Amino acid sequence: MTRLRQALIGSLLAFCFTSIAAPQALPQALNDPLKEAQRLTRVAQVAEQQGRYTDAIKAYETIAVIAKGSPKIAAAALLSAGNIYMGTGKFTEAVNSFRASLSLDANSAAAQNNLGEALGELKQYQAALKAFQQAIALNNSFVKARYNMGVTYDKLGQLKYAEFVYRILIRDHPDFALAYDSLAVTLSKSGRSREAIPFHQKATTLSPKDPSFHYNFAISYLMLGDVKNAQEQQQQLQAIDPNMAQHLATAIARRR
Repeated sequence: MTRLRQALIGSLLAFCFTSIAAPQALPQALNDPLKEAQRLTRVAQVAEQQGRYTDAIKAYETIAVIAKGSPKIAAAALLSAGNIYMGTGKFTEAVNSFRASLSLDANSAAAQNNLGEALGELKQYQAALKAFQQAIALNNSFVKARYNMGVTYDKLGQLKYAEFVYRILIRDHPDFALAYDSLAVTLSKSGRSREAIPFHQKATTLSPKDPSFHYNFAISYLMLGDVKNAQEQQQQLQAIDPNMAQHLATAIARRR
């Protein structure tokens, strides 16, 4: 018996004696597992909304045990558990949960993408890149996975590959502001700040209230020695995020 299955079965037995589940939870699960899975899904959702993340995870992992005859339901429950692990900074547990989900539903692009994000948080960039590539292979229109692949290439120092990913993303999704900003940052990091300016302009036009876009725009101007335009971005940033604007002001002062 695998460690995961032992853990899940242990979770089920413990779950039956908590305040979340009625004492008859196990018999109910055996008699009508899908109905019980639906009930536990509601329990998990309420627990998550209330910030009781341990209880929510326990409910989702219990669903994975009782709904083993319905792999997609069990896989979805483990995906949800993994998402909570991600949100609470437990990235190793998230990786395990997403992999368990994929073992039940290998065609889940969402699980592959989320696995990549968890691996990225653990700085396992090559493995993360493979997961994002798998997600895109399953769903070529998965914008988030394509963007994440560009970010991962950047983390690996492969800026040319990151640039290529962002340019293709812009071609296919011309209103995706984050792709313009990311391409601009990549160009600046490659020593091509002047080439980055139009992409910064597009990003701030599409999403004028995103503080990071104005901050990155100003940094590219500073790399060109253009303090005046950097200050203009700092002034716009002041109305959006004063703290970030102050941090930018410090960076500008250092360049003078």
